[in-house]
Amino acid sequence: MVAYRYNSDSDKLIRIDVKFALTIALFYHLDIKNKEFDIGALIKAIHLLPELDTLKIHSLSLNQTNVLNFEEFNILYSTNDTCKITKVYFEKMNDIEEFYILLTVCPYMKYFKVDNINHMDIESVLRFIIQKINYDCNNYIQLLCFRIVTPDNEIIEKLNRMIHIEKLLLTYKIKHLAENIYLE
Repeated sequence: MVAYRYNSDSDKLIRIDVKFALTIALFYHLDIKNKEFDIGALIKAIHLLPELDTLKIHSLSLNQTNVLNFEEFNILYSTNDTCKITKVYFEKMNDIEEFYILLTVCPYMKYFKVDNINHMDIESVLRFIIQKINYDCNNYIQLLCFRIVTPDNEIIEKLNRMIHIEKLLLTYKIKHLAENIYLE
């Protein structure tokens, strides 16, 4: 297991360790436990691990002072066609824009799961995500999953009504199992 800790002082050393590990093994799953993980560091980690299929991340830092530098911007757009991440598990969504960032970083995402939408309204979150997927003509995402503490048939009916009235999707299935709401 390789732990990726972002520290500007030791950034070079971390890259050497990861590159050495890549000569021995391929990595398919990356679990980032840091809270408020930096977007630039995420882009660099994904670039260093091109065979990743699964990304699990606690939360992203959307600090306005943390704008992508030129190197990170170039890495982002050079890995857009090569990034193989299809499954993204997001533990805590603090802002809806985090989905947009993850979709940009992982353009071939098929499965997106969120454990905590942090007091955001599930209807608003789902509306934004579906609109973003439709606007980008993203044909890859097949399953969305949201953990809701008390999902019930009333929430499912509200979501069904919203999707139907706003014509967000033509064909879909929505259901809840335990504490999760699934949208296919």
